[in-house]
Amino acid sequence: MQTYVRRRSGPDAPADAPRSPMNATAERIRAAGTLRRAEMPRAEIRAVLAADDPEIVRRYLELHRERLEERMAAHRRELDVLACSLTELLEARDRRTERRRRGRRPDLDSTAEVG
Repeated sequence: MQTYVRRRSGPDAPADAPRSPMNATAERIRAAGTLRRAEMPRAEIRAVLAADDPEIVRRYLELHRERLEERMAAHRRELDVLACSLTELLEARDRRTERRRRGRRPDLDSTAEVG
């Protein structure tokens, strides 16, 4: 199977632009970079790039995909806890401020005129 690369890249490149074949070395370099950016462990990257069986490649990629999804779920839970904590603090502060405002009597305010 041959992989193809667009001759002109970028957002203005036509979708049906002619592609030139990418050699195996360039494809491996591109794949390694993509997997590194996805934070796949180096040992697994080596195993994927050395694999002769497409099923092995699929398994490694699926394993890493699941790991990324678990990590994302953990980050979402952390953000949910943080959001609750911060909003509760702000709401409590607003309640205290409102009680102080309601508790003041205009005639006892330090700026009120005496007389």
